[in-house]
Amino acid sequence: MGITSQILDRRPFDLDLYNKDGTLVYTGPATLPPPNKRGWKDTVAAPAAEITRVIMRFAPYTGHYVWHCHILEHEDNDMMRPFIVIDP
Repeated sequence: MGITSQILDRRPFDLDLYNKDGTLVYTGPATLPPPNKRGWKDTVAAPAAEITRVIMRFAPYTGHYVWHCHILEHEDNDMMRPFIVIDP
């Protein structure tokens, strides 16, 4: 059994403005994912121009992890980041 995640919601934002100066301006409300995307998954799609909020279940696992994007070009643009899960 691995680590799984679940999409909480998605919210559109102005991608052009964000790319211009880093300002995050939402362009619509947060929406739930469609029913077939609401379960626990081992991968999550994160469309451009949307904030995708997810929760993840790590217990009982602790240790070093990395989140990453499966678009090859993103690996060179800080889209692979390490993090550590610890017991509280």
